[in-house]
Amino acid sequence: MGKTPSLIVVLLAVFMGTACRGTNDKGAWEEKDQAESSTKVGLSVEPIDQASLKRLIGERSGKILLLNIWATWCEPCVAEFPDLTKLSQTYDTAAVKVVAISADYPDEVDTKIIPFVRKTNVPFRVYVAQFEHQEDFINAVNRSWSGALPVSLIYDSRGKERFFHVGQQSFDDFKREVEKVKGGLWTHRK
Repeated sequence: MGKTPSLIVVLLAVFMGTACRGTNDKGAWEEKDQAESSTKVGLSVEPIDQASLKRLIGERSGKILLLNIWATWCEPCVAEFPDLTKLSQTYDTAAVKVVAISADYPDEVDTKIIPFVRKTNVPFRVYVAQFEHQEDFINAVNRSWSGALPVSLIYDSRGKERFFHVGQQSFDDFKREVEKVKGGLWTHRK
């Protein structure tokens, strides 16, 4: 991404007031196969690539998925984590699954992501995006997404996107949208 498009995206995030946008131009990320690890959350953060993301979204087993994309350097992302934690503890994991994907660099798992997950006692699964290019990750999530953070998506029990929102959400916002999806209603906000 060149300097001009990055500047425009940063300015858009500033004007939105509730979103962050980084410039992860670190280069190609090392490719690794992502395998489901133990369910003990907070002890490991596994990489997620395009195929794994597609499986996560598509293989719902009757569960609703709330997918949150965040970064440790994004203040609104960090601020909404207690609300995500509360939401994940509100619903039975057999009905609603909360998952977060960090947009931090994969080599920051041990130094930034895991310490944050442990400090905040995150009870849900956390991955780190591992795509060759930042745009590949953005397009795999939602082609209309600018890349601003945080972004939250809710998928119904069949893997169909039913909610998309860029910017910080509260517990009440998350719960309201999950309930709409449970009831078959669809919301799309930016």
